[in-house]
Amino acid sequence: MIGILVITHGDFAAEILKTAELIIGKQKRVISLGLHYGDSIEEFCVKVKDTIESLDEGQGVLVFADLFGASPYNSAAFSANKVKNSKFKCITGVNLPMLLEALTTRDGSNLDDLTESCIKSGNEGIKELFNQIKID
Repeated sequence: MIGILVITHGDFAAEILKTAELIIGKQKRVISLGLHYGDSIEEFCVKVKDTIESLDEGQGVLVFADLFGASPYNSAAFSANKVKNSKFKCITGVNLPMLLEALTTRDGSNLDDLTESCIKSGNEGIKELFNQIKID
């Protein structure tokens, strides 16, 4: 099973995971980490690296981060050369459709295919109400 790690500023990671589990039930091999005001970036980087390693059972880990170029994302980037014996991918702009896609299809996917399907689901989940419905 592909491991899932959600890393964000504040409590967003924990809350989006709670929301996903409200919809599809409690999940295994998924962890959320939040970077809070005053936290050490260096310690957060180590925590991200260690968590990636702990989640990998041989099929890899898919990491979701909130913002490209921000500290949680940079912590995953920092881990790229430091993670031992694990493969991971990182997607930024985490949203509920992509997280649900990951959690519901990771058993039947490889890491590369799962990454692509999550990006597609995340993009396709963005809609504008009045473009979707017709009001007479």
